[in-house]
Amino acid sequence: MLGAGSRAMAADARVLKINTLASASAVNVPLQSALRSGLGEIAGFAPAEMRPTAKIPQIAQEVIAGAADMGDADIASTLAAAEAGADLKIIGLSYNNTDQVIVSNADKTKSLADIADRGGTIAVNSIGDFMYVMVLGALAKQGIDPQKVNFIEMGSSGDRARALLAGRVDAVPMHIEQAEQIKARGNYQVLVTPWKEYDDWFSAVIMATSGWLKADENKKAAVAVLKASLTAFRKTDSDYAWYKTQVGKYASSKDLKAADDTLLKPVWQQLTGEIKAFSDMEQLNPDAFAKIMPVYKQAGALKGTLDLGKVIDRTYLEQALKELA
Repeated sequence: MLGAGSRAMAADARVLKINTLASASAVNVPLQSALRSGLGEIAGFAPAEMRPTAKIPQIAQEVIAGAADMGDADIASTLAAAEAGADLKIIGLSYNNTDQVIVSNADKTKSLADIADRGGTIAVNSIGDFMYVMVLGALAKQGIDPQKVNFIEMGSSGDRARALLAGRVDAVPMHIEQAEQIKARGNYQVLVTPWKEYDDWFSAVIMATSGWLKADENKKAAVAVLKASLTAFRKTDSDYAWYKTQVGKYASSKDLKAADDTLLKPVWQQLTGEIKAFSDMEQLNPDAFAKIMPVYKQAGALKGTLDLGKVIDRTYLEQALKELA
């Protein structure tokens, strides 16, 4: 009887469709762990049905279209869609701040000004996404005309790294562990460190439509996702051994999966210490988001008409924190 009951409970478990990036770097691993296994530890929920995509803007688009229940989407496409009238709510952070740095070959390029002076090329995931705006913000801070830089789209951070190694582009955004690995291949340097340029540079958010969130069962699902995410964040901050195990399970790169402590532990220390990537999402509030809006407006990614208070909703996060306490 117990066996039959267990099978029935498993059959009845709620499966959520969640859109996310096709690749998972070191900073993405805690959320991937939460969604792929953490939800299974919360009564009534099975591991989510993950719907990976290579192009960041497609994540928000599919949530809006109803092809997915929730999204691990980038902030730029989410806010742009909301500003255009999409009925979206940002209910959590996929991780706080960003771990993407802008890297160049120092033998060829010393600075962003060098790239602009010769009409060089920077590869980003998508024009208008958070990486693109991040670079434009750095250019603006240095008084560099972005029109002098060629931007091209290249979906995978691995592809961008290979393009830089091959000399096909002058600079690319890449994750911090990739920046460390690439240093062994030549004289590569970091040109832009976003968490030093900005207080918080939000990259990805957990989002859904207001319509989907109206149902009580969906409200519970949203809280469950955030509880699993917060639990994974806290484990990552406090337990390197646990984090290393999750990297071995959920990282996309074979090199990262197999990384030893020499590479992975400093990356973990930087993510949890300097970058503070895995907080309890204290920064999920309109005031924190408002600080980066001028950069988005200057880049032309947003008009600046959005009421952040209507888009950012801490209701489900506060309930998750309450239940975890």
